[in-house]
Amino acid sequence: MIEIPCKIIFMIKKGLLIFTLSCILSILLVSCRIDDSSVAKIATEVAAVSTAIQSTTRAQWTPIPSQTHTVTNTVTPVRTYATPTTHKNTETDRVIASVEPTLTLIPGTSTADIRPLAKQWQIWPVIPKLTDNAKRIFLKGVKEFGTNPHFFSKIGDCQSNPNVFMGVYDMGYEGVLADEDRYLQEAIDYFQGAFATESMAVHDGMSVASVLTTAWADPKICEKGENSLECELRVHNPSIMFINLGTNWIASLEMSIYYDYLSEIVEYLILHGVLPILSSKADNVEGGNRINEVTAQVARDYDIPFFNFWKSAQGLKNHGLSVENPIYLSVSAWNWRNYQALQLLHATGKELGLF
Repeated sequence: MIEIPCKIIFMIKKGLLIFTLSCILSILLVSCRIDDSSVAKIATEVAAVSTAIQSTTRAQWTPIPSQTHTVTNTVTPVRTYATPTTHKNTETDRVIASVEPTLTLIPGTSTADIRPLAKQWQIWPVIPKLTDNAKRIFLKGVKEFGTNPHFFSKIGDCQSNPNVFMGVYDMGYEGVLADEDRYLQEAIDYFQGAFATESMAVHDGMSVASVLTTAWADPKICEKGENSLECELRVHNPSIMFINLGTNWIASLEMSIYYDYLSEIVEYLILHGVLPILSSKADNVEGGNRINEVTAQVARDYDIPFFNFWKSAQGLKNHGLSVENPIYLSVSAWNWRNYQALQLLHATGKELGLF
């Protein structure tokens, strides 16, 4: 199996799959590189989220994380990181100031909060259950903002491009689901077309900061003054947004700054009726898994789903990371993340009564 970090931009047009290479140096930490001679092999790997590959991946996986914390219940969530008051543009500030009370951004404190703390994120479930607040965000978006309940989108770097993250479910391959996973076809059918759509908020080297700047918005598609996030909401009108960020971060910066940026993204989505799903990452480029803890803290503070892929990846070979360059996921980890993200979409759809 080839373990090569890459960005392969693919388009599906009139039933034909066209694979193109792109090697763009990231302005932060990473770039996505691939050799021309590897295109066919990589394409085969990406396409093969089949019964055989899923069976192999499951055989390699164990549900035991490499580190765990003892769970102790607590009351009233306490912010560990600075409140999101910096790095905001004027327009976002105005929107945040006008938030309606029916969209609770931070859980109320009138009842005991027995959820595990953010510092215990390593034992949080891989597939989260939707809270009442998360359901309200989605339903308000569909009913009042007119978001498309059949469309989800993504924010992330090259590892969130369709060729790596979930695009395979729009390709029409036979055997993409094992027999015991046929029930997941409901989610594939319901969200058909969303899996392979290229998000305006996905780009090589994308970070929590760059997604909020106009410099990273595609000038051919995005309007003047739009950042990548605003552009994606206008162009594709999603009701659910996967946020797969953290690898492209300068480790020397304070985690409170990361919290501020991620909170701004989450608040903007909530205020526009889009349900954010935050993801933990498999790599640990910053050391101490600090970004995953901050991400869990944001998920906890805003009472939104936390897709704990890190926990699942601990049972994979090399914890799901490429041997050649361990800031990237291995190809088998792509497949495993796709499968579990599909499980999450299906569970979310069921809890929301979509199918």
